[in-house]
Amino acid sequence: MTHTIRGAAALSLALLAGTALAASKDGPPVTAGALSGHVKILASDDFQGRKPGTAGEDKAVPYIEGQFKKIGLKPVAGSYLQNVPMTEITSKADGPLTVTGNGKTLAYEYFTQMMLWTRQRTAHAEVKDNDVVFVGYGITAPEFGWDDYAGVDVRGKTVLILVNDPGFATGDPALFGGGAMTWYGRWPYKYEEAARHGAAAAIIVHETRAAGYPWGVVANSNGIPKLTLIPADGGLDSRSAIEGWVQLDVAKEMMQAAGLDYATVKDSAARRGFKAVPLPLKVSVGITPTERDIISHNVVGMIPGTKRPDEVVMVGAHWDHLGVGPAVNGDTIYNGALDNASGVAGLIEMAKRYTHGAKPDRSLLFIAYTAEEQGLLGSEYYALHPLVAPAKTVAGFNMDGLGVLGPVRDVVLVGGGKSDLEDRLKAWAATHGKVVNPEPFPERGGYYRSDHFNLAKIGIPVVYAKSGIDSVANGADWGRAKLDEFTRLHYHQPSDEWSPAMDFTGGAADVNMLYDISHDLAFSDAWPKWYGKAEFRAAREQSQR
Repeated sequence: MTHTIRGAAALSLALLAGTALAASKDGPPVTAGALSGHVKILASDDFQGRKPGTAGEDKAVPYIEGQFKKIGLKPVAGSYLQNVPMTEITSKADGPLTVTGNGKTLAYEYFTQMMLWTRQRTAHAEVKDNDVVFVGYGITAPEFGWDDYAGVDVRGKTVLILVNDPGFATGDPALFGGGAMTWYGRWPYKYEEAARHGAAAAIIVHETRAAGYPWGVVANSNGIPKLTLIPADGGLDSRSAIEGWVQLDVAKEMMQAAGLDYATVKDSAARRGFKAVPLPLKVSVGITPTERDIISHNVVGMIPGTKRPDEVVMVGAHWDHLGVGPAVNGDTIYNGALDNASGVAGLIEMAKRYTHGAKPDRSLLFIAYTAEEQGLLGSEYYALHPLVAPAKTVAGFNMDGLGVLGPVRDVVLVGGGKSDLEDRLKAWAATHGKVVNPEPFPERGGYYRSDHFNLAKIGIPVVYAKSGIDSVANGADWGRAKLDEFTRLHYHQPSDEWSPAMDFTGGAADVNMLYDISHDLAFSDAWPKWYGKAEFRAAREQSQR
């Protein structure tokens, strides 16, 4: 204990000294007004919701590239653009999802009761009179001694899956992440795992609290054409033929038709020893998709280092949103002001601050990712095709949703317990009169829902930290209520729009905080490290051999 305290104190003093010495190297701090100005433009109706492969991208990408050029960032490998090839698949169920069993026939409608799609290249995707297996949380996790697919063959069948993971369901701190969602609780993992086991269709049961967002987010996010990275072999056959969600009431009715009680079966799925349950049901649904290939773009710019230019500190934010989609209160443009025009504004303004200061020892790479809203595709592509070798990438910083609640007393660390970048964050907070708190809604799995996750998977230490909820003017309860209100009413809705009432004072503090922490790394030879039990440590060690 004494050693830990002394180590933290020493780090804090070292960072303090570094900050003092670097003061003369700093450019002027980022301001709320500058952020608001970018958000007003990027989230305007003219940008059509910034969906990749649309007229919205044709406006957003040149805007960001133009800003990078204007402030003096250099291209990477001769270009400010990294091409990201994707297939856009437009698909919706041809008719209702029908379920038969025990003499009953049930039918569920698209958008209001179910959202089903295909991400395969195919003229027609279908399951007809298909067997159904309830696979609990749909998790295979040897490190937790957990396998929901043990002893059951789901090849060619439909699997019904619960969202989140058993730790959330039970609140047991020793089970998975306890109340905090792990990667195993996220929908991309569940679809991937179902496909690995050969399921023809993978359907997740939506529950608002367990998912972290209401049904409207599921419907609106998936009611638009969906993008998928094109694999090296050009195929997309690694996905189940049909993927999607059903409303909670649908799942309950299906279980009732199977002669089972939903609550009882759900409870058993969160217990060790759970065995998948074949249901006496058959499902049928068809999808006739259309597709087109597109080239989207990550936008990149660099400040070359003066002493160790081959070593790079990365700062990223995603530029995309959902584009034009289903009308909500007569509005069809999903502007994405907070999510994530704000992060792009922060990216531009942080880069500008660096260009007004001394040149760093290490290089700085600023990247605006495409297709985050489609499943972190732009950052996934970057991880597969990095512009700088992961072994030479010192650390990464992510901005996704800057603070708009005004000044706050706390900093939120999304997904703690990963790397000693968190020690640097805590040292910064201690010198600025703030506290570092865990995310207020850990069950939403924020660490696995933004682009830094793909950098972590290839071993790069990353941190995702932003303004907290303890408002200086109104307190923490008010801030928590505001965050919850945004998730319920505005997240992935057309109402996520720029307003002159947005207070980006907290957002500016976010950017200046990440500037300070990245600055210490850009002007040093330090290498952040994963904590001993972090799941990404092995990838880092492998990359640096």
